[in-house]
Amino acid sequence: MEKYKKIVLLDIDDTIFNTAKFYSTNFKTYEMYEEVHAALKALSQIATLGIFSQGDVAFQKKKLVETNIDHLFQEKHTYIVEEKIQVIKGLIETYKDSGRLFVVEDRLEVLEKVKAYGENVFTIFMKRGRFAQNPRVVVAYKPDATVTDLHQTISLIENN
Repeated sequence: MEKYKKIVLLDIDDTIFNTAKFYSTNFKTYEMYEEVHAALKALSQIATLGIFSQGDVAFQKKKLVETNIDHLFQEKHTYIVEEKIQVIKGLIETYKDSGRLFVVEDRLEVLEKVKAYGENVFTIFMKRGRFAQNPRVVVAYKPDATVTDLHQTISLIENN
């Protein structure tokens, strides 16, 4: 049984980690945004935390381990996939009877699909990083909330 009725699935790149820093250091430095560690600790007190990220599983998990935040996420709520858009429908179906689901993501097109399959999912757009500044896809979708740092998600999740 889950400790909390709220589940938060977070993207990794540009939501937790400063991907621009990673690229500028020739793929050597994993740097979390300044507020991330404290925000994740606070979120873990009000919700069950998981990951919904795209990329190589071993590589993405390595980032979480090397920055010592892996213990804040439950393995059963960790989804690292090759292409997010392709698995959203099944993912949302998994959580349809699991309490309140929140998805924190820096790509509007992903959030739009999440909402299409799960109208009760609370979508939070993390407006930072490469997709927020140079969106490859123009999306008219308006998420439930837009934030610029992870601390802003705490009250949203607490109150919704």
